[in-house]
Amino acid sequence: MDRRNFFKIVSTVSAGAATIACESKKSDALIPLLVSDHEMVPGEEQWHPSICSSCDAGCGVIVRVMRGERVIERNGEKFREPIACAKKIEGNPVDSVSGGRLCARGHAALQSLYNPDRVREPLRRSGARGEGKFTAISWDEAITSVSEKLAKVHASDPSKILFLSAAQHGSRSLTIQQFLQALGAPSAGACSLGDFALERKAAELVFGWKGIPRYDLGSARYVLGVGADFLGGWVSPVYYARQYGHFRQGRPGLRGKLVQAESRMSLTAASADEWLPVRPGAEPQLLLAIARILLDEKLTRNTEPAAIMDTILAANLAELIHSTGLPEKHLHRIARELGESEEPLVIAGASIVQSNSLEALIASHYVNLLLGNIGHLVVPPNPIQAPPDLNIPEALKSANLLLLDSANPVYTYPTSSGVIKALANIGTIVSFGNFIDDSAAFADLILPDHHALESEAAVIPPVSGTQIAFAVTEPFVRPLYNTRPIQQTLADIAKKMSVTFAPVSAQNLIEPILEDGETWDAVALQGGLWRDDVTPVTQNLKPLNIKLAAPEAAFSGSSDQYPLQFQPYLSLQYHDGRGSNLPWMQELPDPASSSMWGLPIEIDPHTAAGLRVTTGDLVRVESPHGALDAQAYIHPAALPGVISMAIGDGHSRYGRYASGRGANPISILAPVFEQATNSLAFGATRVRLSKQGGKPGELIQFSPNDREQGPWGYR
Repeated sequence: MDRRNFFKIVSTVSAGAATIACESKKSDALIPLLVSDHEMVPGEEQWHPSICSSCDAGCGVIVRVMRGERVIERNGEKFREPIACAKKIEGNPVDSVSGGRLCARGHAALQSLYNPDRVREPLRRSGARGEGKFTAISWDEAITSVSEKLAKVHASDPSKILFLSAAQHGSRSLTIQQFLQALGAPSAGACSLGDFALERKAAELVFGWKGIPRYDLGSARYVLGVGADFLGGWVSPVYYARQYGHFRQGRPGLRGKLVQAESRMSLTAASADEWLPVRPGAEPQLLLAIARILLDEKLTRNTEPAAIMDTILAANLAELIHSTGLPEKHLHRIARELGESEEPLVIAGASIVQSNSLEALIASHYVNLLLGNIGHLVVPPNPIQAPPDLNIPEALKSANLLLLDSANPVYTYPTSSGVIKALANIGTIVSFGNFIDDSAAFADLILPDHHALESEAAVIPPVSGTQIAFAVTEPFVRPLYNTRPIQQTLADIAKKMSVTFAPVSAQNLIEPILEDGETWDAVALQGGLWRDDVTPVTQNLKPLNIKLAAPEAAFSGSSDQYPLQFQPYLSLQYHDGRGSNLPWMQELPDPASSSMWGLPIEIDPHTAAGLRVTTGDLVRVESPHGALDAQAYIHPAALPGVISMAIGDGHSRYGRYASGRGANPISILAPVFEQATNSLAFGATRVRLSKQGGKPGELIQFSPNDREQGPWGYR
């Protein structure tokens, strides 16, 4: 699917077909249904623009819909009913984020639409909290019940209303914001491991920017990545994978060089020319050492502000390099190559959050400032109003009424944080989710939302190829089940409470910013609005007066009793866990271990040899706050004394494909939070490892044989 043919395809979707899709009185109304290929009636395909909801990157997609038939039975008689089958999802070629590409999670979104475990109608809890037992009720009964409970809390103390949602920003988040403002309740908090609050906070502190900066990877010639797995689970993997392709092969005769510094061999580190196995939590020291070497060897393009330069020059270079665990000559060479490059760039992120990750990100901005990249290869973000940085466990403890929208605090916070106990004590819990997950099992009422492919929305992606970017989708098929869009549900609740409130639609959000020659119909047809800002960015932008420091990372647990450092990380298959109920993702081989239908513990060969552990053995990981059992994978590139595990498995409840499968590495973490953003520092826990007796479990691997290559083969 290329850009030229995109409009030819989407323009064949007539207004009549779209109207039929939404009319319930038509006997030939188009509705989605999972039907196997041999049951499909051959016909003409249609492509409809939509938005991927598998993570918060906001990729624009197009959905292939084929007309078919199904046999239904009513009053003992069988009838033929025309249906629309969503058959395939691809990237939208005119979208500035996806550019016609899509990751595996995006392709698997079809399985969430047709998942047999979707909530099909409003539910009321019929068992104990957390038990996951519910009884179906009508929408009128559900709206009335929620309105009455919300009215009581609203009348007594609106500050006791807590709304937790995902980090994605757009018409949905603005609707929620205006609903809460109408009630006089606090703003919604983002409850997601993919919130990237640290990246937003660092950009705001240093430059006053709102949002996550965009790195022009495709235009760089030499890139130093620090802690950002941008080809794996960081911010927008599809966008940066496209940029990476151009960085490597998109310019004739020019191939960019990537050096990646991370404490585990991520997908990005494995794709780099060189991997710097930096010690966990030593990213600030690494970046400050790079800055010092650039200044010492006079390889900088910019030396402002002077106060920051004095701080860098006052740092003890030998101590900084020693903290990283990297050879001094090696680090000097990397800094020299970076400074001598015509187009150098530093991409820093917090794929594994440490207590000092904010300081690392601040330091990275100053290194880019020294290299003259601000406004050039580091571009200001599309301004958005980010959610407040709440301490979610503490907020839950003081809430009387909790509303959950794409938020799963039971899974995304450790047991030691007290989240489960807090949920048990909240007066009323309402979920708008499509599935009964770990947190929805605690809900008193579930008011299921439409699936993303059944909804209308406008989303502002965190990074995109243009300065102004909105991805847009409109409904093109009737909902499969008796669900309602959250905008309508909140409007019905507000009406029942006699509260003035109007939801924000995609059209409401887009139309005020349209320019001459732009129309809403054209935006909806192409699936979004993308426009470069005419205001030039000042290349010599000066940062605010922010203190530059390199504090040591904090780790919970005694190093004597818990000698290993534990690193959970966002997985390629499941992201923050939301994709683990999809069979396609369970069958997707893990990039590190090639495991399927399970995620192992990554252990270095030295540690494994001392415990006589081999790949496939069952091991126990213990922290001061809990323990988990999982199968071992002896990773030839793992750092000695550091064990890692992908996030995604270990759900107590999340449908037939994910419930009770594997272990959740977050569950045993210490309640350590980064102070400025209240982000969970999920790399700040020490653990110990032991081999479990009995017959080892079977680790299912796509390729059980590892090939040790490169200078890390001795590990």
